[in-house]
Amino acid sequence: MPKGIFESTNISGKNLSFVSTVELENGMLVHKGDLIEGSKDVYEALIPTASTIANTPVYVVGNPAWNYDTSSAINQNEDNYVIKAGTVFRVYSLKPTDKFGIADYGINGTPVVGEYVGLQANSAKPIVSATAPGTAFVGKVIQEVDMGHEYFVGMPVDNRTKKIRIEVVKNG
Repeated sequence: MPKGIFESTNISGKNLSFVSTVELENGMLVHKGDLIEGSKDVYEALIPTASTIANTPVYVVGNPAWNYDTSSAINQNEDNYVIKAGTVFRVYSLKPTDKFGIADYGINGTPVVGEYVGLQANSAKPIVSATAPGTAFVGKVIQEVDMGHEYFVGMPVDNRTKKIRIEVVKNG
């Protein structure tokens, strides 16, 4: 299954360093935990829970998706990128009117322009909602953009996906 794709379309918030005890993908939403012992600037990434989704702000995972192993061209595909547990990665704080994009498969549910995304307990993936959810983070789906190609070197290969652009309504 493809991994999360992230686009920092228009984010005005800070860029911070987090580390997680579980694998994460770009475009996921996490809470900021405590400063890691012995570090000046790396914080623990926390997965939203039932007790935190109502009023704890989130940060969007947006780490540069590259792989230094150039032995295969497929290693350079952004949709193969995953952040391994214990690896320091980049996140962005989110403020109202900020915009970002993620692949449609990085969202639980089928996003439609005009609908909303919010948080769900025990998952870092945003979830679609027809109405503004009662969670600390609320985003609105503002655009769908087709990505990928229907053909590759003369062969029909359907590797298209949609990038969903989200505008932050509230966070916290």
